Amino acid sequence: MAIMNIEKIISSVKKKKYSSISKEELAELLSQSKILIEKDTYISDKIRLLKIGNELIIQEKTTKDELLIRSVKSEDEAEKLISGRLEIYEKMWDGCGCKVEYYE
Repeated sequence: MAIMNIEKIISSVKKKKYSSISKEELAELLSQSKILIEKDTYISDKIRLLKIGNELIIQEKTTKDELLIRSVKSEDEAEKLISGRLEIYEKMWDGCGCKVEYYE
């Protein structure tokens, strides 16, 4: 996949619930954004809240090594999603057999 520019990445993710990005696109996204929240999931790398201009983007890595981003409307919405993810990862760490629903 060719590297998209940041505007195209943001435009793409605003039209859908989530978008899949490449490692190169993630590097570009991270280089042009401010990291507001960054938490290590200990199971599936880091989950981040990024701010690019006026846009808020959550970036996470699935347990299948797919990089996903999703647009959120507010920091509150982002914090709820991130804390929910971290709770599930903690349960997974404890062996609950639960899964993160990345594609919802």
